Amino acid sequence: MPTHTGSIVALVLAVSANVAAQGPPPEQALPQATVSSMGEAVIRRAPDRAIIVLTTESKGQTPQEAQAKGVAAMTAVQKALDGLKLQGGQVMTTGMNLSADYDFSNNQRVMRGYVDRHTIMVRLDDVARAGEVMTVATSSGATNISGVRFDRSDREALEEEALRLAVVVARARADALAAGAGKTIDRIVRIAEERVAFDGGGPQPQYRAAMQESVAVGGAVPIASGEIEIRMRAVLTATIK
Repeated sequence: MPTHTGSIVALVLAVSANVAAQGPPPEQALPQATVSSMGEAVIRRAPDRAIIVLTTESKGQTPQEAQAKGVAAMTAVQKALDGLKLQGGQVMTTGMNLSADYDFSNNQRVMRGYVDRHTIMVRLDDVARAGEVMTVATSSGATNISGVRFDRSDREALEEEALRLAVVVARARADALAAGAGKTIDRIVRIAEERVAFDGGGPQPQYRAAMQESVAVGGAVPIASGEIEIRMRAVLTATIK
């Protein structure tokens, strides 16, 4: 009976010889080391724009009465503001609400009538007149000043400049990180902006109808605008060698 043992042995020897000729498999290349750093830059400027939110609140026994009073009140406020001839002045309606008004007596809810509220946002490019706007608004019928915010008309350009500076800071920090490990930056592989919440230039003061007492005796609303901050952050990742 024929045997194939010799052929099998020859094949095994040939395969072993081929593997030996190729040598051991190459080691898998290790990923290149990287460093990541964050840079922050702040640009401070005096504001050249003010945004003020004004509300009128009117009450009536019926929805129609409350609404009619509300329309009259807000019309008077807007007319007074138009008379100021504000530089870059813009008035925009941001809210209108008509709702039932309740009181509580003997643990029971008692309907008193209806409340009409109109809210507008006033933007002006003459920050020095912000206090005047608030005084005139309350004198003419505004019952609530719920927000005063300062800004820059060239905010976009300032943000771009701050972002450029933030990248410079991030690169310097990356260099320091690499140097600390006895390395140097090889190439930058990623740069990203890290969003920073807009703070509107600081705390937002709130003024309500009580302000009308000051207006009635000739008082003016003091406004201190200070400086606003344009704050930008950038994150940088680079390989090192």
